[in-house]
Amino acid sequence: MEQGVIVEVLVVQIIVIILLITVIICLINARHNISLERKFQKYTVPRLVVNESSIFDNLFRKLNKLIKNVSKILNKSAFLKRYAKNYDKHIAYEEISKKEGMDYVSVKFILGISTSVLFILTCMFQYVNISLVGILISFLIGFFIVDIFLKIEYNKRRKQISEDLLKAIIIMNNSFKSGMSIMQAIEIVKNELDGAIGDEFKKIYLDLSYGLTIETVFDRFYKRVEIEEAKFITTSLTLLNKTGGNIVKVFKSIEREFFDKKKLNDELKTTTASSNFVYKVLLSIPFIVCFMIIVLNPSYFNPLFKTKLGILVLLLISMLYIMYVLIIKRIMRIDV
Repeated sequence: MEQGVIVEVLVVQIIVIILLITVIICLINARHNISLERKFQKYTVPRLVVNESSIFDNLFRKLNKLIKNVSKILNKSAFLKRYAKNYDKHIAYEEISKKEGMDYVSVKFILGISTSVLFILTCMFQYVNISLVGILISFLIGFFIVDIFLKIEYNKRRKQISEDLLKAIIIMNNSFKSGMSIMQAIEIVKNELDGAIGDEFKKIYLDLSYGLTIETVFDRFYKRVEIEEAKFITTSLTLLNKTGGNIVKVFKSIEREFFDKKKLNDELKTTTASSNFVYKVLLSIPFIVCFMIIVLNPSYFNPLFKTKLGILVLLLISMLYIMYVLIIKRIMRIDV
């Protein structure tokens, strides 16, 4: 009887999870369609009914309103204000007037509370005692899952900026050869280049228009992207401003340095491609073996989760695997 109840509860949970995943996919598709509609709206004839709005549009509007209300409450804390500044670098140029770093913190709190409520409901469905440790863990999972996605997106953005920074330096160097100022050169870069590098130079141009110095502006640029090339530009401009010199020769030297480094990085990627492939295969082999064992014998790993010695062995294996990953990454790391 109890086993039948557990099976029914499990079926209900699976249905709820499928419904949640379906709703999330629908929301993502609706957001994509809304962004495309707004993008091409200026090239199309407006509809006769202007005030019409979809259910998803109203839902996103209410969600944004909730985030803004939570941000107003959280802004009263000086600690959270300092913490929210870490998320300013994730805000695009077009969203500066609409979004602030505290909005990301608000989303983290909302997701943390939502996962805690979901954990409580799951325990109620399964007739399991609700523990404070479980609520805390579920809250932390929801709270920090935003950081995982932001970190992935941030790394992609840094990689794109690192690849396109040479184009920006070439455009700036050609502008200086034509007798233009730094402000004019940056304006040309922000108009010519798209993507992450164009977005960053729009922020640089905005900071310069506010009256900030070149060193301060490019130092803020380096703190946002955290790549060595940006630090090299910041140091060169600071020395140029303090000691004087020919800016055309300085940027020509920067351009040559970046070109040589990019060429060397491309050669290293080609040389270490096979080693990286072997490294990824070795990392995935333990998971593949465990999956095959679970398929053949689902109860094979039960002692690891049901006994104290098994949990200790599981923690030891996890620590050894993490150490293995760090050591291999350290060995294969090549600094240019």
